[in-house]
Amino acid sequence: MENYKQSAKVGQEMILTYLKNRMKEQKVTQQEVADTLEVGRTTVVRWFKMATPMPLGSYLEICGLLKLRPYLIPAEDDNTEMQRVFFN
Repeated sequence: MENYKQSAKVGQEMILTYLKNRMKEQKVTQQEVADTLEVGRTTVVRWFKMATPMPLGSYLEICGLLKLRPYLIPAEDDNTEMQRVFFN
């Protein structure tokens, strides 16, 4: 079970890094994320630093704001780097 916990942590780090990079590409600030989600900027900072867990609903709203599609891909159909490295 410990492998899944470590995989989840690494996966979260990868997703948050991707979101941060996408924010830069889209020129979206943390303040704009906070305003859109109606939370404080400090909350957004804490989510991105993994100091507090990001609620699933907030993650989905951020995906919408950044024009991302949060697909769930069956493991047997997933050939991404994350699948090969962390979840086998």
